[in-house]
Amino acid sequence: MRRIIAMTAFFTALSAPAWAQDANSPVFVPVAERLTLGGVFGDATLVVQLVMAGLIAATLLGLALYAMALAGRGAARAVGFLRALRTAGPLLGLTAASLTLLGSFIAVSNVRPTPSLTVMAPGIAEALLAVMLGLMAASVAVICGRHLEERVRKLLATA
Repeated sequence: MRRIIAMTAFFTALSAPAWAQDANSPVFVPVAERLTLGGVFGDATLVVQLVMAGLIAATLLGLALYAMALAGRGAARAVGFLRALRTAGPLLGLTAASLTLLGSFIAVSNVRPTPSLTVMAPGIAEALLAVMLGLMAASVAVICGRHLEERVRKLLATA
């Protein structure tokens, strides 16, 4: 085992200086030009922005309803909303992602020469953000909904 570790360290030390001096080494984008989550959201089309904002609002509403249900008010309404959110959240996120990718690929196909990944990255990031928000909404809904359903089941069993 020591021999493998020593050989790995030796070859890593040999290859590190060569990589650092490579002419194709990465060049980092200046801070002012970096792509951020806010920039991805801001560059999205209005429809995709509305879907993303709706998913964020639905997630927050689901958490609020969950908290109210834990306090003893509106457990049935909260469970119903959370069931709907866990079903619709991923579908809305995937629909927004599909719309974004469709627009991106149509735009790419109409440009010659074919754009680089740097040009296509914001559209891909926008699609992934939409999917992530849909999955986040569904995850919150599943966790909170299952917990509430179990609480209701236990309350009904003891009554």
